[in-house]
Amino acid sequence: MEALAEYFKVFSEPNRLVVLEALRSGPLNVTAVVDKTGLSQALVSKHLKLLTIAGVVQRRPEGSLVYYDVIDQSVFQLMAQAETLLLATRRQQLDALAAIL
Repeated sequence: MEALAEYFKVFSEPNRLVVLEALRSGPLNVTAVVDKTGLSQALVSKHLKLLTIAGVVQRRPEGSLVYYDVIDQSVFQLMAQAETLLLATRRQQLDALAAIL
C-alpha cells in the first residue's frame, strides 16, 4: 500500500496535472509545455523531472531538444475516474447540506 500511496502523490500537485494535460496530445519539449500551460520554465522542468522519476513520463532527446511523453495513456483514464468520484462526492456533500438546511 505504501508504493500505491507514493504513486498517488505524483498526482497530488495541481501544476503536475496541468503538465500532464499538456502532454495528452503527444510529446512536447519544455518550451512547448510552458507555452501550453503558462507555467514558468523552472516549474515545468521540475514537474517533468518528478514525473519522469515516478515513471509516468519518459524523456527522449532529439538533437538539442528533449521531448517528454506520457508512457501509459491510461493515466488520463485514472485522472478522469478520480474526477468522476470527486464530483459524486461533492454532490453527496451538497445533498447532505441541503437536507440540513
